[in-house]
Amino acid sequence: MRHREILVLGAGCVGLTIAACLAADGHRVTCVDVDADTVAELYAHADAPVLVTDNASNGLLSVKLSYANSLANLCGRVGADVNTVVRGMGHDNRIGEARLRPGPGWGGACLPKDARALLSLNRLHGLDFPLIQAALDTNIAQHERVVQEVRDALGGELAGARIGIMGMTFKAGTADLRDSPAMAIAELLRGHGADLTLHDPSLADLPSNILARWCTVDDPYLVAKGAEVVVVLTEWPQFRTIDWRRFAALMSGSTVVDTRNLLDVRALRKAGLLLRTMGLSC
Repeated sequence: MRHREILVLGAGCVGLTIAACLAADGHRVTCVDVDADTVAELYAHADAPVLVTDNASNGLLSVKLSYANSLANLCGRVGADVNTVVRGMGHDNRIGEARLRPGPGWGGACLPKDARALLSLNRLHGLDFPLIQAALDTNIAQHERVVQEVRDALGGELAGARIGIMGMTFKAGTADLRDSPAMAIAELLRGHGADLTLHDPSLADLPSNILARWCTVDDPYLVAKGAEVVVVLTEWPQFRTIDWRRFAALMSGSTVVDTRNLLDVRALRKAGLLLRTMGLSC
């Protein structure tokens, strides 16, 4: 039974004790020949309603995340600060600040799959859902935008460039590479001829058959060694505590592309590094 995937990876026990986190996804459960009502019965003891939402919730999340990424792109172009904009939006209780944090794209085991399933369900019944299609298209475009950001940092040429990749999983706190935007971007960069070195704090737990296809290192400072550009693709908190002077000394270039807006701009500047962010005025 796969309904456990509705829980937040890395916080499953917490998810089982919070009423708002309990749901039975009718489409997902039907895929394994167990109906949603059967799953709902597991939570009959809970002092909370159990609702069957199909893929509606994750479809809306996909739209919200793609909106945040598009907003960050606009902020970057006009010199605004996306964090300030998002904080302002968060004060509107019709919207809230949750899931409005820009990044390299969204992924994981559930969100892309459920957005595509919602699209397929509409088509099955002779309907279009252009909003969901636009969210999916925007997500793919965000990968390309990160690649362009790296290309610009290199002066226009990716072929033969040595690039360090910080983060492989689709989000911090997991060892999950499914639909990871980090890996999608790494594939694009390699497809353009870049020479990549990848690091992730969960490296020891990642599938060996996937690791075999990449040059990976278990030390973040080895990512910096000889790198012309380093790209942060997963929001691991460990990356904030890197000794950036030591890191800068190992690089052959001086640019860090922070697609998660995770790093301390001042710390990198003091180390002599140029930081490129997603929609921040820095």
